[in-house]
Amino acid sequence: MEKCGYEHPTPIQEQAIPIILEGRDLIGASQTGTGKTAAFALPLLTKLQPIGKPQILVLEPTRELADQVAEAFAEYGEFTGLKVALLYGGVGYGKQTEDLKKGADIVVATPGRLVDHFYRCTMRFGEVKALVLDEVDRMLDMGFLPIVRKIVNLCPWEGRQTLFFSATMPPVIAGFAKWCLSDPAEVTIARREVAATISHAFYPVALDQRDELLLALLKGTDFRSVMIFTRTRKEADAVCGMLKHHGYRGEVA
Repeated sequence: MEKCGYEHPTPIQEQAIPIILEGRDLIGASQTGTGKTAAFALPLLTKLQPIGKPQILVLEPTRELADQVAEAFAEYGEFTGLKVALLYGGVGYGKQTEDLKKGADIVVATPGRLVDHFYRCTMRFGEVKALVLDEVDRMLDMGFLPIVRKIVNLCPWEGRQTLFFSATMPPVIAGFAKWCLSDPAEVTIARREVAATISHAFYPVALDQRDELLLALLKGTDFRSVMIFTRTRKEADAVCGMLKHHGYRGEVA
Protein backbone atom coordinates (compact mmCIF):
# COMPACT_ATOMS: atom_id res chain seq x y z
CA MET A 1 0.00 0.00 0.00
CA GLU A 2 2.87 2.34 0.68
CA LYS A 3 4.25 1.74 -2.81
CA CYS A 4 0.80 2.41 -4.31
CA GLY A 5 0.58 5.65 -2.36
CA TYR A 6 -2.63 4.68 -0.54
CA GLU A 7 -3.24 6.48 2.76
CA HIS A 8 -7.00 6.58 3.36
CA PRO A 9 -9.70 4.11 2.29
CA THR A 10 -12.63 5.08 0.09
CA PRO A 11 -16.12 4.53 1.58
CA ILE A 12 -16.59 1.13 -0.04
CA GLN A 13 -13.12 0.02 1.05
CA GLU A 14 -13.78 1.16 4.61
CA GLN A 15 -17.05 -0.76 4.78
CA ALA A 16 -16.28 -3.85 2.68
CA ILE A 17 -12.74 -4.80 3.78
CA PRO A 18 -13.64 -5.76 7.40
CA ILE A 19 -16.58 -7.86 6.15
CA ILE A 20 -14.43 -9.71 3.62
CA LEU A 21 -11.70 -10.31 6.20
CA GLU A 22 -14.35 -11.97 8.39
CA GLY A 23 -15.02 -14.40 5.55
CA ARG A 24 -18.63 -13.33 4.97
CA ASP A 25 -20.35 -13.20 1.60
CA LEU A 26 -20.99 -9.68 0.37
CA ILE A 27 -23.34 -7.76 -1.90
CA GLY A 28 -21.80 -4.46 -2.92
CA ALA A 29 -23.85 -1.83 -4.73
CA SER A 30 -21.20 0.51 -6.04
CA GLN A 31 -20.39 2.44 -9.19
CA THR A 32 -17.18 2.01 -11.16
CA GLY A 33 -14.49 4.37 -9.91
CA THR A 34 -15.25 4.11 -6.17
CA GLY A 35 -12.21 1.97 -5.34
CA LYS A 36 -14.16 -1.26 -5.58
CA THR A 37 -11.30 -3.39 -6.94
CA ALA A 38 -9.06 -2.62 -3.97
CA ALA A 39 -12.03 -3.20 -1.67
CA PHE A 40 -12.11 -6.89 -2.59
CA ALA A 41 -8.54 -7.49 -3.81
CA LEU A 42 -6.69 -6.28 -0.71
CA PRO A 43 -8.50 -8.39 1.91
CA LEU A 44 -8.55 -11.49 -0.31
CA LEU A 45 -4.81 -11.26 -0.94
CA THR A 46 -4.07 -11.13 2.79
CA LYS A 47 -5.88 -14.45 3.31
CA LEU A 48 -3.90 -16.51 0.76
CA GLN A 49 -0.64 -18.42 0.60
CA PRO A 50 0.77 -19.44 -2.83
CA ILE A 51 -0.17 -23.01 -3.75
CA GLY A 52 0.05 -22.79 -7.54
CA LYS A 53 -3.67 -23.46 -8.11
CA PRO A 54 -6.55 -21.00 -8.64
CA GLN A 55 -7.79 -19.82 -5.24
CA ILE A 56 -9.40 -16.51 -6.23
CA LEU A 57 -11.63 -16.34 -9.30
CA VAL A 58 -12.84 -12.94 -10.52
CA LEU A 59 -15.40 -12.70 -13.33
CA GLU A 60 -15.63 -9.50 -15.38
CA PRO A 61 -18.00 -8.75 -18.27
CA THR A 62 -15.39 -7.31 -20.64
CA ARG A 63 -11.78 -7.77 -21.64
CA GLU A 64 -10.97 -4.20 -20.62
CA LEU A 65 -12.31 -4.59 -17.09
CA ALA A 66 -10.63 -7.97 -16.68
CA ASP A 67 -7.32 -6.45 -17.77
CA GLN A 68 -7.64 -3.61 -15.24
CA VAL A 69 -8.51 -5.95 -12.37
CA ALA A 70 -5.71 -8.41 -13.20
CA GLU A 71 -3.25 -5.51 -13.29
CA ALA A 72 -4.52 -4.32 -9.90
CA PHE A 73 -4.10 -7.78 -8.35
CA ALA A 74 -0.56 -8.00 -9.72
CA GLU A 75 0.25 -4.57 -8.29
CA TYR A 76 -1.31 -5.15 -4.87
CA GLY A 77 0.18 -8.64 -4.58
CA GLU A 78 3.66 -7.75 -5.80
CA PHE A 79 5.33 -8.88 -2.56
CA THR A 80 3.11 -11.91 -1.83
CA GLY A 81 4.45 -14.44 -4.35
CA LEU A 82 0.91 -14.97 -5.68
CA LYS A 83 0.60 -15.29 -9.47
CA VAL A 84 -2.18 -13.87 -11.64
CA ALA A 85 -3.63 -15.30 -14.87
CA LEU A 86 -5.78 -13.17 -17.19
CA LEU A 87 -8.25 -15.03 -19.44
CA TYR A 88 -10.33 -13.34 -22.15
CA GLY A 89 -11.53 -14.07 -25.65
CA GLY A 90 -10.48 -12.69 -29.01
CA VAL A 91 -6.87 -13.86 -28.67
CA GLY A 92 -5.04 -17.18 -28.74
CA TYR A 93 -4.91 -19.62 -25.87
CA GLY A 94 -1.12 -19.98 -25.71
CA LYS A 95 -0.07 -17.41 -23.12
CA GLN A 96 -3.21 -17.92 -21.05
CA THR A 97 -2.68 -21.69 -20.90
CA GLU A 98 0.98 -21.17 -20.03
CA ASP A 99 0.08 -18.76 -17.18
CA LEU A 100 -2.31 -21.36 -15.77
CA LYS A 101 0.29 -24.12 -16.03
CA LYS A 102 2.85 -21.97 -14.22
CA GLY A 103 0.58 -22.02 -11.18
CA ALA A 104 -1.79 -19.05 -11.04
CA ASP A 105 -3.31 -18.45 -7.61
CA ILE A 106 -5.59 -15.70 -8.93
CA VAL A 107 -7.61 -15.97 -12.16
CA VAL A 108 -9.37 -12.94 -13.64
CA ALA A 109 -11.55 -13.88 -16.59
CA THR A 110 -14.46 -13.13 -18.86
CA PRO A 111 -17.13 -15.85 -18.63
CA GLY A 112 -16.94 -17.29 -22.15
CA ARG A 113 -13.18 -17.75 -22.26
CA LEU A 114 -13.15 -19.20 -18.72
CA VAL A 115 -15.60 -21.93 -19.75
CA ASP A 116 -13.48 -22.59 -22.86
CA HIS A 117 -10.48 -23.24 -20.61
CA PHE A 118 -12.58 -25.58 -18.48
CA TYR A 119 -13.51 -27.65 -21.53
CA ARG A 120 -9.87 -27.65 -22.64
CA CYS A 121 -8.93 -29.03 -19.18
CA THR A 122 -6.59 -26.09 -18.54
CA MET A 123 -8.70 -24.53 -15.78
CA ARG A 124 -9.87 -26.35 -12.67
CA PHE A 125 -11.99 -24.98 -9.83
CA GLY A 126 -11.36 -27.39 -6.97
CA GLU A 127 -9.23 -25.01 -4.86
CA VAL A 128 -11.28 -21.84 -5.42
CA LYS A 129 -11.81 -20.21 -2.03
CA ALA A 130 -13.19 -16.85 -3.16
CA LEU A 131 -15.44 -16.07 -6.13
CA VAL A 132 -15.90 -12.44 -7.15
CA LEU A 133 -18.77 -11.60 -9.51
CA ASP A 134 -18.12 -8.04 -10.65
CA GLU A 135 -20.39 -5.72 -12.66
CA VAL A 136 -23.17 -8.33 -12.61
CA ASP A 137 -25.70 -5.93 -14.14
CA ARG A 138 -23.45 -5.54 -17.18
CA MET A 139 -23.05 -9.31 -17.43
CA LEU A 140 -26.84 -9.56 -17.47
CA ASP A 141 -27.07 -6.95 -20.24
CA MET A 142 -24.51 -8.90 -22.30
CA GLY A 143 -26.35 -12.21 -21.88
CA PHE A 144 -23.70 -13.85 -19.69
CA LEU A 145 -25.86 -14.84 -16.73
CA PRO A 146 -26.49 -18.48 -17.83
CA ILE A 147 -22.73 -18.99 -18.30
CA VAL A 148 -22.00 -17.32 -14.97
CA ARG A 149 -24.50 -19.65 -13.28
CA LYS A 150 -22.61 -22.61 -14.75
CA ILE A 151 -19.31 -21.23 -13.47
CA VAL A 152 -20.74 -20.73 -9.98
CA ASN A 153 -21.79 -24.39 -9.98
CA LEU A 154 -18.27 -25.45 -11.03
CA CYS A 155 -16.77 -23.76 -7.96
CA PRO A 156 -16.84 -25.49 -4.55
CA TRP A 157 -19.89 -24.48 -2.53
CA GLU A 158 -18.61 -25.51 0.87
CA GLY A 159 -16.18 -23.00 2.34
CA ARG A 160 -16.41 -20.64 -0.64
CA GLN A 161 -16.65 -16.89 -0.05
CA THR A 162 -18.68 -15.13 -2.74
CA LEU A 163 -18.49 -11.39 -3.38
CA PHE A 164 -21.19 -9.90 -5.60
CA PHE A 165 -20.97 -6.39 -7.07
CA SER A 166 -23.64 -4.71 -9.16
CA ALA A 167 -24.44 -1.03 -9.66
CA THR A 168 -28.15 -1.89 -9.99
CA MET A 169 -30.22 -4.71 -8.54
CA PRO A 170 -33.22 -5.56 -10.77
CA PRO A 171 -35.32 -8.58 -9.72
CA VAL A 172 -33.47 -11.08 -11.92
CA ILE A 173 -30.10 -10.08 -10.40
CA ALA A 174 -31.53 -10.04 -6.87
CA GLY A 175 -32.78 -13.59 -7.43
CA PHE A 176 -29.43 -14.68 -8.80
CA ALA A 177 -27.65 -13.16 -5.79
CA LYS A 178 -29.97 -14.98 -3.40
CA TRP A 179 -29.16 -18.27 -5.14
CA CYS A 180 -25.37 -17.99 -5.09
CA LEU A 181 -24.75 -16.14 -1.80
CA SER A 182 -25.04 -17.33 1.79
CA ASP A 183 -26.26 -14.85 4.40
CA PRO A 184 -24.50 -11.91 2.71
CA ALA A 185 -23.69 -8.57 4.26
CA GLU A 186 -24.68 -5.57 2.14
CA VAL A 187 -22.73 -2.42 1.37
CA THR A 188 -24.28 0.39 -0.66
CA ILE A 189 -22.29 3.35 -1.91
CA ALA A 190 -24.31 6.17 -3.46
CA ARG A 191 -23.43 7.47 -6.88
CA ARG A 192 -20.81 10.19 -6.65
CA GLU A 193 -21.96 13.66 -7.61
CA VAL A 194 -20.76 14.92 -10.97
CA ALA A 195 -18.54 17.99 -10.83
CA ALA A 196 -20.38 21.25 -11.43
CA THR A 197 -18.04 22.05 -14.33
CA ILE A 198 -19.40 19.12 -16.34
CA SER A 199 -22.52 19.55 -18.45
CA HIS A 200 -24.63 16.73 -19.85
CA ALA A 201 -26.78 16.37 -22.95
CA PHE A 202 -28.73 13.40 -24.27
CA TYR A 203 -29.66 13.05 -27.96
CA PRO A 204 -31.99 10.17 -28.94
CA VAL A 205 -31.33 9.46 -32.61
CA ALA A 206 -31.82 6.64 -35.08
CA LEU A 207 -28.86 4.34 -35.71
CA ASP A 208 -28.15 5.81 -39.14
CA GLN A 209 -28.04 9.35 -37.68
CA ARG A 210 -25.31 8.77 -35.11
CA ASP A 211 -22.35 9.61 -37.35
CA GLU A 212 -24.03 12.77 -38.62
CA LEU A 213 -24.77 13.88 -35.05
CA LEU A 214 -21.25 13.12 -33.87
CA LEU A 215 -19.73 15.16 -36.69
CA ALA A 216 -22.07 18.06 -35.93
CA LEU A 217 -21.14 17.98 -32.24
CA LEU A 218 -17.43 17.94 -33.02
CA LYS A 219 -17.81 20.80 -35.48
CA GLY A 220 -19.68 22.90 -32.93
CA THR A 221 -17.37 22.19 -29.97
CA ASP A 222 -14.13 23.92 -29.11
CA PHE A 223 -11.98 21.00 -27.97
CA ARG A 224 -8.36 19.93 -27.63
CA SER A 225 -9.13 16.23 -27.28
CA VAL A 226 -12.24 14.05 -27.19
CA MET A 227 -12.97 10.58 -25.80
CA ILE A 228 -15.68 8.57 -27.59
CA PHE A 229 -16.98 5.34 -26.07
CA THR A 230 -18.55 2.57 -28.12
CA ARG A 231 -20.08 -0.76 -27.09
CA THR A 232 -17.65 -2.95 -29.05
CA ARG A 233 -14.16 -2.82 -30.55
CA LYS A 234 -15.68 -3.27 -34.02
CA GLU A 235 -17.82 -0.15 -33.54
CA ALA A 236 -14.78 1.76 -32.24
CA ASP A 237 -12.85 0.87 -35.42
CA ALA A 238 -15.79 1.99 -37.57
CA VAL A 239 -16.17 5.33 -35.75
CA CYS A 240 -12.44 5.99 -35.90
CA GLY A 241 -12.37 5.26 -39.63
CA MET A 242 -15.32 7.57 -40.23
CA LEU A 243 -13.67 10.42 -38.32
CA LYS A 244 -10.40 10.02 -40.21
CA HIS A 245 -12.37 10.12 -43.47
CA HIS A 246 -13.70 13.54 -42.39
CA GLY A 247 -10.29 14.92 -41.51
CA TYR A 248 -10.03 14.18 -37.79
CA ARG A 249 -7.10 12.35 -36.22
CA GLY A 250 -8.04 9.43 -34.00
CA GLU A 251 -6.83 6.21 -32.42
CA VAL A 252 -8.61 3.18 -31.02
CA ALA A 253 -7.66 2.27 -27.44
